[in-house]
Amino acid sequence: MLKRTLAARIPFLALVLLLLVPASFVQADSVQVQAKTTPPPTEFTLLTVFDPDYLYLENGHAYIFNDGDEKVKIAGESSGTIRVDEIGVQVTLQRWTGIAWIDVFFGSSITDSDAAYVYSSYSNVSVESGYYYRAKAYHWIVEGAVSESGYRYSNTFLVP
Repeated sequence: MLKRTLAARIPFLALVLLLLVPASFVQADSVQVQAKTTPPPTEFTLLTVFDPDYLYLENGHAYIFNDGDEKVKIAGESSGTIRVDEIGVQVTLQRWTGIAWIDVFFGSSITDSDAAYVYSSYSNVSVESGYYYRAKAYHWIVEGAVSESGYRYSNTFLVP
């Protein structure tokens, strides 16, 4: 009985210990980054749903990942409700200037035909330490005479 009670409390005790450890101790090995600009404003956008009146363009995503050594990986994917004549995505890397987002790297447009999904990614894209970055993905679908498109943005990332 004592074993079961103690075993049941281990996750709770681990959480309590984690909360009691000072944040400075937990982050002692991490590098503190001095941002060169003010943080970008928080934007509330739907990350996965396009216009509900769209017939074919269902989802779109943009991603940014730290590749280390002042490099990032950016990616984007588009998906449709059915296989369409053309589906595409183009990923762009953006940097925050303190006033606006500017495009600093342009990926090629990736398209597929008779498909419902397309993906694009770029690794080891050079960035500067101390700046905020995000990925912007342009998504589109063409089915017959119908064209649907839209943008999606990744989370914001401060490069260490």
